[in-house]
Amino acid sequence: MSRKTDDEDVALRALREGDELVPTTEAEVERAEGMLQRDSALPDDLRTYRTRRPRMSQPPTAPRRQLGVTGYAVAVVVGALAAGTAVHWLEPQLPTSVTSAGSELVKPSASARPRSTPLSFQSNCEKSCCAGSACSNAAEGLRACPSGIRCASCAADNVNGGPYRMRLGSVILTEQGQKLLPLTAPLELCITGGAAGAVCVPALGEPGSDPWRQLPQVTPLQDLLTGPSVELRKRGDSTVLASWKHVVSPTADLLCKGLAVALNNEGETLGRLSIFIEPTHFVELSRAATVPSLLEALTHYEVAGTEPRVYESSQTGSRRFALVLGPFDKADAEALRWQALDHGAEANVSLGLDFVGNPRPVR
Repeated sequence: MSRKTDDEDVALRALREGDELVPTTEAEVERAEGMLQRDSALPDDLRTYRTRRPRMSQPPTAPRRQLGVTGYAVAVVVGALAAGTAVHWLEPQLPTSVTSAGSELVKPSASARPRSTPLSFQSNCEKSCCAGSACSNAAEGLRACPSGIRCASCAADNVNGGPYRMRLGSVILTEQGQKLLPLTAPLELCITGGAAGAVCVPALGEPGSDPWRQLPQVTPLQDLLTGPSVELRKRGDSTVLASWKHVVSPTADLLCKGLAVALNNEGETLGRLSIFIEPTHFVELSRAATVPSLLEALTHYEVAGTEPRVYESSQTGSRRFALVLGPFDKADAEALRWQALDHGAEANVSLGLDFVGNPRPVR
């Protein structure tokens, strides 16, 4: 082997040992790969690196807003309105009156007057009446009654009738009476009968005064049927100067014409007077301290078949004046009172024992 060949072998061997030659055999390739893995190790941060999953392209979305207190309140109100509208449409709707077009659009006036209470008096006795101005069946002499009664039944109610009030006229003295009676002393008429005792009123009318006096108490039906007594006396003296006593039945003729009383003493008629037996049940609609207040109260009623009246009473304050209908018998008064109650109005039946003087008509 020549020197040149030896030198080439030495150089080749040196290049192989320095790994400067390109590997050509399989063994050289495996050896080179092992050395590459050892010498070219990755840093720590690169060794832990992981690839991210690629994002899919999405359309941009609006940023989410936070609702404040006002937003929540608006949401609640809108929800309530929606619920109310749903309920309104689900409920059955009442038909609109065709006679009040536009009434849903016009608010009622605050000063509109409330509906009046109708009170229509129709006496029970009109079906079988025999006397009175409202009785179509009354005979000629029983239509215009001196007592002023409007209707009197043909059959006297001797079971449930009464009580009644007595209205006495002034005593008209006869010639014998003017001779025998002590005219210098004041005279009085006293009504006796029953358990109430004697009730007295002046016998002779005074100039300018009402000739009719109403007894300040009622007379039960039983006292009439047993016969009341009318006595003429000197005031403050129990001595009877003349008297009258008779059974009284409240017939249609009696209620229309009244009683013709003759005061006798030992067969001599000393004086005469008239007495009316009257119903005494009033329907009181209101009481007030003044008459204008009652007239205002009357505007809330529509009264037919009878005349309202205002009485002054013996009471004071808010009960001084009374707005009433009547007088009636008990059955008619109760029927009229229930008419008022059925319409929500207040009414009561009274005997009018505290009424003073004549009533004031309101029409």
